[in-house]
Amino acid sequence: MGGSGIRATAVLLAAVVAIAVLAPFPSASAQTAITITHWQHFHEGRAMALGGLKQVFERQNPGVRIVTDYPPYAGFFEKMITSLVAGTGPDVFQAPHFMAEQLINAGFLTPVPSTVATSADIESTYLKWTVERFKHRGRHYGMPVDAQHIVMFINDELARASGLDPARPPATWDELIEQARRATRRDARGEIIQAGLDTRYKQAIYATLLFQYIDGPVVDASKREVTYNSPAGLDAFRVIESLLRGPNAVDSPRFLPGSRKFELKRAVFYLNHPVARSVIGLIGPDIKYTIAPIPAIRGKRPIAPGSHWAYVVNAKSKNAEMAWKWIDFLTSRVGMRAWMKEAGDAPYRMDLIQEEPNVAVRETLLRNTRVTDFAGFCYPALDDLVDALALTTRPVAEIAAEAKAKHDACVREALK
Repeated sequence: MGGSGIRATAVLLAAVVAIAVLAPFPSASAQTAITITHWQHFHEGRAMALGGLKQVFERQNPGVRIVTDYPPYAGFFEKMITSLVAGTGPDVFQAPHFMAEQLINAGFLTPVPSTVATSADIESTYLKWTVERFKHRGRHYGMPVDAQHIVMFINDELARASGLDPARPPATWDELIEQARRATRRDARGEIIQAGLDTRYKQAIYATLLFQYIDGPVVDASKREVTYNSPAGLDAFRVIESLLRGPNAVDSPRFLPGSRKFELKRAVFYLNHPVARSVIGLIGPDIKYTIAPIPAIRGKRPIAPGSHWAYVVNAKSKNAEMAWKWIDFLTSRVGMRAWMKEAGDAPYRMDLIQEEPNVAVRETLLRNTRVTDFAGFCYPALDDLVDALALTTRPVAEIAAEAKAKHDACVREALK
């Protein structure tokens, strides 16, 4: 989830400044400082939103200082786990839903105190699928943030230049492939110079297809293994093969590697979370685009994979009560509106869903989202699979079997 999903390389460091909080019957010199350290992976829009919320919370809570750190996504998980094992982790951090069981079972998290929110409060406030994974033995160990589902972005100008109508977006994968091929541009050597579909967010592609094609679990937690080497899973991978292999490929990892193709007006279609709106606004503010539901398997509903993160509190925090109050503020109506305005998030509080202005985002959130059952940070196995489909001619079944072996080992470690 959590979407969640845009890599960045910048790390923002905030200075630690102690601000005194008045003690009971205080004198001018009798003061106590509370510092809450907060980590979350870097994302342009969310960094702006969090900065504004931090200022409001500190004004409302004199003497409390929130110190933020934004590691890049690529190194976030290693930094998080290393610090928790060493006992030096932050008070508050983002945890993805696919690591919920791993973190709870390891004893790294402390539950939400009833003085901040009861389990009944949490379950009635947020969409059900955003709180289930962080519930253990009747107690919640996180409050949701960055709840996301996949939608389709269309560059209106480039679509029309390719003879397509963004007001009539492709409804099925067959239609998307056909339209993306029409929109792909190549130079005289046959090299792609405009992608029909920006596939750089690999998770959006394979998660959407796997959770549409496979009716049961994609990751079977009871058996601690993945199921995508099944006929349905191989069908999903063959769709990716049709997107990335051969002379009719609509994108390639070799085309503008590491670049934001859609935001740079070098791609027509793009699958990502609603939060991508904030990055498009920053990098390509003049892009006119349409947001549409993701394509579906012909004859079926356009099921969108859902993901989310949670704000959690380190079990070793010395200021757990205040840390949870900070989280409660971040996930409040005030916080949710900031995430929507500054970061482009879709709302996940039940009382704010109708404030989502985009019909496709809102309707998908309410009716067509299927939360993923990924477990552990095992995405590299599937990322490598996509690259192999794009850059080699190896059989799909062989590549899938290799990915399954790596993925199974990762899941067993995460759920041990």
